[in-house]
Amino acid sequence: MGNLVKRSIASGLIAAGATAGALVGFGRARGAAFRPLNAVAHAIVGSRAFQFNGFDIRITTLGVALHVASMLVWGVIFTALARTLRGWMLAGAALAFAAVACVVDYGVVPERLRPGFETTLSRAEVSVVYLVLAIALAFGVKLSRAPVDIG
Repeated sequence: MGNLVKRSIASGLIAAGATAGALVGFGRARGAAFRPLNAVAHAIVGSRAFQFNGFDIRITTLGVALHVASMLVWGVIFTALARTLRGWMLAGAALAFAAVACVVDYGVVPERLRPGFETTLSRAEVSVVYLVLAIALAFGVKLSRAPVDIG
């Protein structure tokens, strides 16, 4: 596997961890820590996913897997596009890219393929999740320039 691909995957995993942390944090603030991640599973199991507030081995695992897969795709795309950017250009590109991801997630794909966590969070909280995505992607690209042993 090429070095760029490995580093892109690492960036996607950083984004997955950061955004999942934000989702769990917002869920916890509402007394249902796993509800936002469970909601992501709606793409596979339908509206049943919205009924789970706590950890469920099937629903939560599926929601996390789908969330990680989504973040890996965004991470690979962003790292490939922005690998040469630095400083404010990288930060601006990450913010623009996260905005595009949001538009794709809520304006392009069918409802069944939307993230799902928007049903459990406020618009402001969803915006924060995409801001966290931008920060994590920029950090992932920056980190990908450093010598890292990722297998």
